[in-house]
Amino acid sequence: MKFGTSNLRLKYLFLGISIPLLIFAIDATTDLDGGFLKNSVRILLAIAVAYLIFYWTYEYRKSIQKLKKDKLEAELMLLKNQINPHFFFNTLNNLYALIKKDADAAQDYVLKLSDLMRFTIYDSGKENVQLKDEIDYLINFIDLQTARYHKDIDVNFEKSIKNPETKVAPLLFIILLENAFKHGIEKATDNAFVHLQLIEDENKISFTVKNNYDAEESSEDKGIGLKNLKDRLNLLYPNTHQLYNKIEENTYSTTLDIYKK
Repeated sequence: MKFGTSNLRLKYLFLGISIPLLIFAIDATTDLDGGFLKNSVRILLAIAVAYLIFYWTYEYRKSIQKLKKDKLEAELMLLKNQINPHFFFNTLNNLYALIKKDADAAQDYVLKLSDLMRFTIYDSGKENVQLKDEIDYLINFIDLQTARYHKDIDVNFEKSIKNPETKVAPLLFIILLENAFKHGIEKATDNAFVHLQLIEDENKISFTVKNNYDAEESSEDKGIGLKNLKDRLNLLYPNTHQLYNKIEENTYSTTLDIYKK
């Protein structure tokens, strides 16, 4: 970022020096004998000035676009790095307890955790991933989460996917799913549930999560996660997405629609 800004300043310093020198050169042609020669030099120097102005204007706009892109990538990386780090700590603690209780289950647990971490560390750095890979990530997350709780949980994941290879920005849906477990399942004593629906067609990708809702439960942490998601969506899908929620009795639902261009 600093290098690019310094480079831009040097270019415009050069432009600021070059144009006055060219103008001075044009004025100096008044001492030349012969109108044709004088006019020819004036025309050539005027073309040179016009070219310099055009070239440096183009370079300036290109540099501004690069700075905006670098800023966008930095903001996205920061937002990605803020996603559910505490989940891994909780998962490792659960794994420790599971090893003592059921070694076979612990091995399966480790494999799912490995896949989850591989996606988070490597694939999340990509601009887009295939929808089927994002689905696998959500399923692994669900399996790891349900293994943590010592109670029955009604989990249902409905999928209607026309093209599994559809590209989507990584780690968008996980925030909504994580909130459903953290603010729904953890607080529910009876009839705990998380219902998911993912629909993809030629027009849009639609992801909905429904879970138990407790009106007395604080929504501060949920607000931080949703703000993170909203910031990423505004950067990645400006004017091509909708994020909305609703509460019906003891059910909280959130829907994210991403419209295809």
